[in-house]
Amino acid sequence: MVEPGASHKRKVNGILGLLCRTHYPGLVTHHSIEEPAYTFHHYYVAADLPDREGRCFPNKAERVVAELWVCLSCSTFVSISLSFHILDNNH
Repeated sequence: MVEPGASHKRKVNGILGLLCRTHYPGLVTHHSIEEPAYTFHHYYVAADLPDREGRCFPNKAERVVAELWVCLSCSTFVSISLSFHILDNNH
């Protein structure tokens, strides 16, 4: 997590690329053909498994999107999975 006022040097494309590599589904069956996941559409047909926190998404694409970093109103970059915790603590 980046503290308020600290500079953020990561670019969105780099973060998205890292998430796609981390959650790469491998071989998927897409349009009745088993093939490597080489487009983001393949991530939608790949089942997700629970992580250490017990979160399980409908597919790998939903997990990548959920973990993509977002900018909150105070310009602090956080992981979306952490943002709800931060917002709850502020109220």
